[in-house]
Amino acid sequence: MKKVRKSFLFDQDFCIGCKACEVACQTYHKQEPEINWRKVDEYEVVQNGNIKSLFLTHSCNHCENPICAEVCPAEAYTVREDGIVELNRDKCIGCGYCAQSCEYNAITLLGQENKAQKCNMCAERLDRGELPACVTACPMGVLSIIETDLANRAGMEKEVVGFKANSYVPSTRFYPKFVTGMKRKEFTLKI
Repeated sequence: MKKVRKSFLFDQDFCIGCKACEVACQTYHKQEPEINWRKVDEYEVVQNGNIKSLFLTHSCNHCENPICAEVCPAEAYTVREDGIVELNRDKCIGCGYCAQSCEYNAITLLGQENKAQKCNMCAERLDRGELPACVTACPMGVLSIIETDLANRAGMEKEVVGFKANSYVPSTRFYPKFVTGMKRKEFTLKI
């Protein structure tokens, strides 16, 4: 049975920028304080003449055509059936091509060996029927996992403030702006 392709789904309108997702990822993966596989950025925009802060939580976008896998001479990247782009750090030779090529700065080079690190969408948790640490930690419920095909059929956006899609086809999706009557939980993937 073919696995359902998964994507992160984010609602920028209701994110409060608390960074609970960032801290949860860091804690779960036992990362050093300066390493963030998930990051929260703040953007100031003008809406109706007022300045408003919008936040963007982002990590690896598990692209359909991942440039990291394309440029890796060690073939350290694989794409699972469910769309998760995995990195085998044992194969990584520390060349840095993946980090240089990723337009989203989702790959970190670390340690004396300069080996790559990145979000794996908490694949081991998903395989156990659990949600990623970042999703579980969000107090506003604005970050979730969705079936990619469902997100596309439901008209979820591919771009928001601070995030532009590119030819590598990032799988991350966003709630449309100012959609009335849409309940966020209706579109989350049941694990």
